[in-house]
Parts: sequence; C-alpha cells; structure tokens
Amino acid sequence: MRATIVPDELYQRALQLHLLNTEGLVMGQGNLHPKFMMIGEAPGETEVHAKRPFSGKAGVELNKSLAILGVSRDDIYLTSTLRSRPYKEVLKHSKRTGEDYLKKDNRPPTKKEMIAQSFLLDYEMLHVDTDLIVTIGSTSLHRVYDFHAQIGQLHGQFLTKQSVQIWSPEQQKFVPSAKKFTIFPTFHPAAVFYNRKLTAAMHDDLLKLRDYLQKEVIDS
Repeated sequence: MRATIVPDELYQRALQLHLLNTEGLVMGQGNLHPKFMMIGEAPGETEVHAKRPFSGKAGVELNKSLAILGVSRDDIYLTSTLRSRPYKEVLKHSKRTGEDYLKKDNRPPTKKEMIAQSFLLDYEMLHVDTDLIVTIGSTSLHRVYDFHAQIGQLHGQFLTKQSVQIWSPEQQKFVPSAKKFTIFPTFHPAAVFYNRKLTAAMHDDLLKLRDYLQKEVIDS
C-alpha cells in the first residue's frame, strides 16, 4: 500500500464517523512529495474492497490519463472529497429469479458528508508537499475551489495563486487557506463512459497539464 500522510488520530476519528448511506474508508495514498495532488469524488464499490483509490473502471481510465502526462501513480498523491463510499439503494429486478432486490448504486457525496470528513482532505491539502492540485470532476472542483464553479467553464485552466476551501468548525463554514496553490480542473476519467463527446476536451486538458509539468522540470 502506498503511503498516506493522514496521521493515525485522524484516521481513527474518521472510523468513528457513521455517515448514513455510506460504507468503507479508503485513505488518500501516494507520493508525499508528488508532482501534483489529484483529488477525485469518492470511492466506489471496487475501491472500498481494494482499499485503494481508483482501482475500478475509472482507475483504468486514470492510468491512461497518467500515461499521457508521462507520470505514474508513484509520482502523485491520490485522494478524494469523501473517503467513504456514498451510495443509494435502488430496487432492481432479477430476470434470472424473477424477484426484486435492493442494490447499492454509487452517488455523488453531499456537501454535508464532505463537511463531516473535511478534516481528512484539509490535512492532506495543507501537508502534502505540492502546490499543484488537479481536481477531477465537478464535485472535486466545488469542494476544493468554489461550490458555485462550473467545470465546463474552468476545465483546462491553471488557476494560480488560489486558496483552497478549509472547513472551520468555529465559524461553521469553509474559509480560504493561507497556503496558495495552482488548481487545474479537468473532467473525471469516468465521464467518458457517459459522454464520449468529452474525450477530446479531456485529451486537450491533459496535453496542457503535460506541457506544464515538463516546463516545471526544465525550470527546476
């Protein structure tokens, strides 16, 4: 298992949370001095069983994206807005048995759920040794940057010298971090499963990010 930067006390605190209609706990993992931090939405069923971010179908697409960037999972830190799997129970019908049954389907995390586990992502953003954050999907962009942001307008842009949103228990709201970042929003790798029209836009975003990373190497 790759390293997580989250201290055990926060991990134990997360274990004590019992969020309705969520299951499992998958910690962020990766290089603690990465080329960038990539923040996704939430683990799915496969990730919960494997205890590894992006180990399902979306992980296959992620690996393709990383190959375009010229990096591997060992070069980055992978995490998500929620560390438990959010699900909804859906009534299904079995053609084989002719019986109805309940199935857990993935769903996006709610703002309330993200607040409940905010101490995990907040700690990672402030302590992982990078100032480049790649948000993938709308949920990640909302949690990290602005809940009113539109990924269709911001994807593929480098948002420089930006604060990230940190939850303040005292003020009961998200507040801007003192630490500044470059935030690069793009689409979720799994988005191509539902909208093939995004493939070209995602590829263009990746090429922009690849060029940025290569320039960082030259300038360092």
